Amino acid sequence: MLSDLYSKFTPYEWILSNRLGGYALGTAFLSNVRKYHGLLIAGYDYGRRYHLVSSVEEQVIFPSGLSYQLDTNFYRDTIYPEGYRLIKDFFYRPYPRFIFYCPERGDAFLEKTLRFHAEKNILLLTYTNISTYPFKLTLRPKLTFRNHHTLNSSSFWRECEFESFGESAFVAKDELALFIYLNRGQIYSDPLFYYAVYYPLEELRGYPAYEDLFSPFKIEVELAPKESLKILFSDQITKNIEQTIDQIEKRYANYPQLKVGEKTFSEELLESILEQMLRDFLLDDDVIAGYPWFYCWGRDTFIGLPAIFHLKEGKDLAMRVFLNYGSKIKNGLIPNVVGTPDETNYNSLDGTLWFLLRIFEYLNCFKRRIKSEDKKQLLLLIETVLEEFLSDHGHPFIIDQQDGLIEILESSNLALTWMDVVIDGKPITPRYGKPIEISALWLNILQFSLLYLKKSFLKKFKIEELFEKAKLSFGRYFGSSAIADRLSRGEPIFEIRPNFVIALSLPFIFVEREHLALAERIVREELLTPFGLRSLSPRHPSFKRKYFGTQYQRDLAYHNGTVWVWLLYPYAQMLKKLLSKEEYLITLERLLHPFKALVLSGRVGSIPEIYDGDNPHYPKGAPAQFWSVAGIFLLVKDLKNLTEGDRK
Repeated sequence: MLSDLYSKFTPYEWILSNRLGGYALGTAFLSNVRKYHGLLIAGYDYGRRYHLVSSVEEQVIFPSGLSYQLDTNFYRDTIYPEGYRLIKDFFYRPYPRFIFYCPERGDAFLEKTLRFHAEKNILLLTYTNISTYPFKLTLRPKLTFRNHHTLNSSSFWRECEFESFGESAFVAKDELALFIYLNRGQIYSDPLFYYAVYYPLEELRGYPAYEDLFSPFKIEVELAPKESLKILFSDQITKNIEQTIDQIEKRYANYPQLKVGEKTFSEELLESILEQMLRDFLLDDDVIAGYPWFYCWGRDTFIGLPAIFHLKEGKDLAMRVFLNYGSKIKNGLIPNVVGTPDETNYNSLDGTLWFLLRIFEYLNCFKRRIKSEDKKQLLLLIETVLEEFLSDHGHPFIIDQQDGLIEILESSNLALTWMDVVIDGKPITPRYGKPIEISALWLNILQFSLLYLKKSFLKKFKIEELFEKAKLSFGRYFGSSAIADRLSRGEPIFEIRPNFVIALSLPFIFVEREHLALAERIVREELLTPFGLRSLSPRHPSFKRKYFGTQYQRDLAYHNGTVWVWLLYPYAQMLKKLLSKEEYLITLERLLHPFKALVLSGRVGSIPEIYDGDNPHYPKGAPAQFWSVAGIFLLVKDLKNLTEGDRK
């Protein structure tokens, strides 16, 4: 049944978020099929998120006595009710909007919209009568009150507090609270449970999939034509309701909207829609890696950071991000996964290298606007990291003084690159030795260091000598018809993975043109798909066709064939070094075509993390991923800059 609904509507999900990491997430058919789907998931420090409001039971009653249920819920053997049958139009951008139609008359009668406060954990849910006759709405908010990774049963609610006050109400349980406010209508205390609500995607992913939902209140309101019921769900007391509603509505006021019957936005709006998607991930001094289950990841942040450079506030925001991670440096490494002090880990080598590279690129990008004290602070961060790297402080990697490259020690038993899945303490794609993108990042950092750092520092740590050795060694990755993924125990390992694409996409490359041509041919024949690059060639015995099943099954596939969207940007940057301008423009158009159609449809909330390695049609992994959006946004910016340059 789920596949039928995806076919009728879309498998892509809508998303709303705030600068706290809070979010709302759902489907086009308005049924929660993940435990993460819901109307209000409040965000707090260190990535803590609490799922407060799941959904709303919705009934409309017409003057004739005719009534319809508008909501849709999955249970083990049935879907009830089937409100999705009344949804004929839906839009995800600039915010989720759903139009309900009478089956008998065929005319639209209700518009439902969802919007989120930019700075607070507040959702605005609006029901508007768009018919020519009045009707009554009866609503029941369904509550969860849990960490968004877990599920609750009815027993959880034994000692909760709730009370209604006409147009407002509150619920409190342990340290969590929810406040509900209406602009019209009445809230009545009328407790009710919904037992064994089923989340089919959780079962497919190998997790518990049943939950009991609690509805302490019933809302009743009469709506005349053109009247709207506006409901605020908030995790805190909201004193000025009208002002808060106004703040939320103004947040989205300047974004274009599709009208009923329109199938697509104009192409001129592609960049602005992608920019809105990009902003979904922004915090005050960091970036959410992906919704719903990721929080902040150092690697993801700095791979996608160049997209932020293009935002109006990008210069200041990027500076805050650099300083945030700079304050967390430990033994020369930035955090990989950010959380509480106990949860934060440093199991990444490439994350720190991306951090250094992006600082240099930032200095290049804003060189005429950056303050001297900011530049000094950033260069000090680079020197701090390099000094740690070049000192023997017990890292799980070393700088090989023979060839100047960084070597990941097999004894570390760690997955220190972006191919980082570990099962039962063992890396699934062990890349011990000298991975090609690590070497290329290191070479770029050394090259930039020679241009930016003090001569005394360069001399003390023999940076130029290291650079010359590493540059000479880099050619060992390239054979006559293959490119090594890494050097291990002195020998090249010729696995066909996309990491050479990352290496050849960086600002400085250290190979001949024929090596770029070889890389292009390998990608075209083995890795390229319409939605990204495969993480492993289909000809490899470890290739996994589908990203599907339990956590263990998905982890096996994650970097062994699964298609990654973000890799399209480094692929394009690599091609820019090889192709003529005309060829590159044609290629950019081709790479962007599938995503352009999706984004301009207005029915895609964000760009997902991954797709299947074989026949990649359905979004997989996180439904909204920062570096995926950043990569496509940067491709669009590149295309725009080149075409505008032609017109000038």
